[in-house]
Amino acid sequence: MVSAREAESLVRADTLRRGEVLAQVLARHDLGPADAAQIVEELSRYANPRRLRAGLAVHSQWTAWDSLIDLTVQVDSDHEVYFVRDALGSAAEFNELTVRVDTMLITGTIASSLYNSVMELRMPSVGAQERIERVMWGIYRPFQWAIDFGIDLRRGDTYRAVYERHVRPDGTVRHARVLAAEFTNRGRTHQAFWLDSRREYFDEDGASMKMVFLKAPVDFRRISSRFTRRRYHPTLGIYRAHLGTDYAADTGTRVYSTADGTVTRAGWWGGYGRVVEIRHVNGYSTRYAHLSFIARGIRRGTRVSQGQLIGHVGQTGLASGSHLHYELLRNGRAIDARGVNLPSGVPISQEQMAEFRRTKGRLLRLMNGEYEPTIILAE
Repeated sequence: MVSAREAESLVRADTLRRGEVLAQVLARHDLGPADAAQIVEELSRYANPRRLRAGLAVHSQWTAWDSLIDLTVQVDSDHEVYFVRDALGSAAEFNELTVRVDTMLITGTIASSLYNSVMELRMPSVGAQERIERVMWGIYRPFQWAIDFGIDLRRGDTYRAVYERHVRPDGTVRHARVLAAEFTNRGRTHQAFWLDSRREYFDEDGASMKMVFLKAPVDFRRISSRFTRRRYHPTLGIYRAHLGTDYAADTGTRVYSTADGTVTRAGWWGGYGRVVEIRHVNGYSTRYAHLSFIARGIRRGTRVSQGQLIGHVGQTGLASGSHLHYELLRNGRAIDARGVNLPSGVPISQEQMAEFRRTKGRLLRLMNGEYEPTIILAE
């Protein structure tokens, strides 16, 4: 129940300006030095008052006769400290900001690329940057081990996704992810469902969508040379084995590790030019050659994660054009990375299967439109 004095209250709103300290904002709210010092001291239990960023909000509520009722200081994008005064004195609370949860059903058709298709979607309110990055990568990630988005996509391929985002009071997005997705590529339909307790995606049967190795280590224009035991070398002018895959890409294009592992070589190596070699589990290793630059911090003994930046495409060593030469080796012997079945992640256990089926059923009903989402996005 609202008290009479709160019914007649006045609210003042302000933000911390660049170069200011909190005491200056409190002074604009007509708080005296003693009260301001007490608030700053109390707030320091939850955050460093000297490290508050410009733009953070401060709200105060006053009675009609200029007595402070309460004060709220935002300390970061997701938290605030709430001060309240009553007859017994004052108290402070550290609270997480309330967010709005949007559940979106997204559908689209590929005309040229996933990027261009997502660009056609009309994402409400939060802005183009979210539309491009969050949604596109959210759809891409579950299928990056099953579909090579550089060369496998075809005009007319379709996708659907259940996308959830948490929107802060100021309109920015705190958290967003794809909960379920379906991608039909070349007539074959792939489905992926997020299981929160495992923090990863699984297919409709409970198999992990995560493979030990990514399909490709780079965003490329085309495959300029495939794995073969006999190929004419354009620089040497002779026929010899080509025990890797060449991905044509512009100089400077980012190159990523296709799996978790440890760097065993990083530097110049004869005809490979600048090269990074990584040792992985179960006797596998990968080699990334002709790099223009090796990423900062990548050196022998460095631990790297799947998808981590390790270098940039170049034309060093015996390279006739800008491309990445990529090799996959098993127990030291080169194998065709694009023609071998690689190991996958851990499937759903029997103990988790009931939870997974419940989650999948709910997400399928959302994706099929049986439950009405907050927002529907379509081209």
